Amino acid sequence: MYNAFISHASQDSAIVSEVVRSLSANGVNLWFDDNAIQAGPLLRNQLHDAIRNSGTTVLFWSQDAFQSRWVMAEMFTSFHVDHSIIACVLDDTPLPVFLKNSTYLSLKRDQAQLADKVRHAIETAPKHANEVIELPTSQVPEIMQLSDAIAQGQYAVLATLEKDYAAAAKANEHVNSAMETLKQLAPVDRLVLSLAGYQCKNNYIVKYWDSIRQWSFPEDELLMRGERYFFETLCANPKDANAVNGLGSILTYELELDAAEFFQRCAIELMRLKGQDYEAASHDLEMILELKRQQTGYAGVN
Repeated sequence: MYNAFISHASQDSAIVSEVVRSLSANGVNLWFDDNAIQAGPLLRNQLHDAIRNSGTTVLFWSQDAFQSRWVMAEMFTSFHVDHSIIACVLDDTPLPVFLKNSTYLSLKRDQAQLADKVRHAIETAPKHANEVIELPTSQVPEIMQLSDAIAQGQYAVLATLEKDYAAAAKANEHVNSAMETLKQLAPVDRLVLSLAGYQCKNNYIVKYWDSIRQWSFPEDELLMRGERYFFETLCANPKDANAVNGLGSILTYELELDAAEFFQRCAIELMRLKGQDYEAASHDLEMILELKRQQTGYAGVN
């Protein structure tokens, strides 16, 4: 239906609209939401369909785009429906690591011919997602050992909640302390960012355990912080199934159920391609489908 899906931060609408007008005048069929304010569901059905039904995604990248949860969701959705992403950099904000090996356009460098270059990029875009070079996480023994201990501690906290809430809460305090130490040692390591996202989720679960058992999910800044950690993890490697699952879990508690379902299914598929089952993601998917059934009568497909 569309030659390209346009992903951008609302703050960049003036610049992006000029390019879109030029492309449309030259017969390029685009999906472009020019609302001044991004709001509403993160990945509503109309948006998801527009991404799927576009040949490629043009990502207008800037500091505001990097901070936008809507742009992040659109970028990773495009990747996971196997669409190529054409990056157009509007300022000096570094591109996500996974896009740095792709050809990109620049407002500063290509301004005079930007629309023509975007059109050419759309016409010649590959029919698959951008190639990803999976960089290793830290191999420093101290960081590896502490990361493993934190991961085990996080699992233990969740396993203990049903049996002994007080013990789980106390254990979670120790994990929090270890997590702060790890973030100081390796603040931008992909594994550390992912663990930090899971710790935000665990902190939320412990804080609102009684409400969660009643299927009530209070709003809390912990969820937004967790979401941001997972987005930043995926900027390094969008194929990180653990981070995709973590993002889906956070979105579930935010009641962004369409987005949560999509990313949990992606996590399961990523592990399936490695010949493995993903029990945790499958469990999370069941929770999402149950919430959808309660809210809308949604049947879903397991």
